[in-house]
Amino acid sequence: MIQQIIDALDELTEGEGYFSIDQAVRVDNDLHLTLTMYKEVYGRTVGKHASWSIICEDVRENNLGISSSFLYLRILRDHPVLFKYNKPYFWILGPEKMAENEKIYGQLFKELSNFLKKYNAVNRIHDFLSFQPGFTEGLISLTFGPQEIADIYRKVLEKESMQVTLQSYPIIHSDTGTEQILLFVNVEHSFYVVAEHFHITRMD
Repeated sequence: MIQQIIDALDELTEGEGYFSIDQAVRVDNDLHLTLTMYKEVYGRTVGKHASWSIICEDVRENNLGISSSFLYLRILRDHPVLFKYNKPYFWILGPEKMAENEKIYGQLFKELSNFLKKYNAVNRIHDFLSFQPGFTEGLISLTFGPQEIADIYRKVLEKESMQVTLQSYPIIHSDTGTEQILLFVNVEHSFYVVAEHFHITRMD
């Protein structure tokens, strides 16, 4: 059913329509959404194209905003927001001497951005950028992340003849690792729901 929504949007030429979340209601662990596609003429909304009910079953997290317009909608099983649910996480540490090395931090920003572009998720870079470092046993805390993020830190630090230290991060976010993400994207922002299942029904 998600493909029907995508196809309906693809049928409209650029500037002729958009969709928005008109309603979001929490029911126990589920989230019930009403998604409407609107028609536009010369920038003015002139009517509805179609509406769908989306039941997000067993929701883990979301950052939805009501009445925001979107041009892109997908359900994905591989996305940076899902990493903490379906990948082992590590505490990523580096040597103290890198704390004041602006070159390294600039290179990390570049490499992380390039990695996240593959997911259309550069706006999630703050999840994996080095935070305000804390010192422990001659090392500084850099960030937390899966092996892919650790490899980026290792690549950048090795160019400066430094090493990354990894420690297992014991917090388990998911017992199943089967979560999916319903992703809404417009020009400036992306919003999402992480849940076990999504049930989509056309309402008209």
